[in-house]
Amino acid sequence: MLKILLYLAAANAVLAIPMMLIWRRDFATRGRTSLFSAVLSGVVMYGYGILTFAVAWVDRGALGPLSPAATYAGAALVIIGAAIIFAGRYAYASRARVFGMLEDKLIEQGVYRWSRNPQYFGYTAMMFGAAFAALSAWALLLAMAFAVMVHIHIVGVEEPHLRRVFGKAYETYCARVARYFGRPKSA
Repeated sequence: MLKILLYLAAANAVLAIPMMLIWRRDFATRGRTSLFSAVLSGVVMYGYGILTFAVAWVDRGALGPLSPAATYAGAALVIIGAAIIFAGRYAYASRARVFGMLEDKLIEQGVYRWSRNPQYFGYTAMMFGAAFAALSAWALLLAMAFAVMVHIHIVGVEEPHLRRVFGKAYETYCARVARYFGRPKSA
């Protein structure tokens, strides 16, 4: 079962490559994502997350005996990650903005005062939480791979687009707010 889940996770990760290329094309030609690329993004993000949780369950205990401390710490990370995702979506106030289909304003309120990418940060925290709770080596590797893929997407696709769309306002925002999470700097 673990092998099948790992193959599915690898296939899902490979889907991230065309997704990034389609987003880049959509941003260049439309100034926003298409419905197709938004759906593909959801499949990649949610699919990878679900697979990471499934791998954590199947591979539990691979890094050592399960302990309440690891379980509670991992569960706390999952809950914190979910709360950060919710806060990011709440600040966006639009499902279309969440998936890049609406690029009408730079979001700087709510959790976006501490993170330019709270939803990606939240998903990553949840995946690491699942890996820690289960003490799963494979889930930990999947979480690390997800963090790398997200970073490549943010730096290579989303940030260049936001710089084109919002210009100086985005540069000022970047100077003030951490890419992933941190205390805001004075402007």
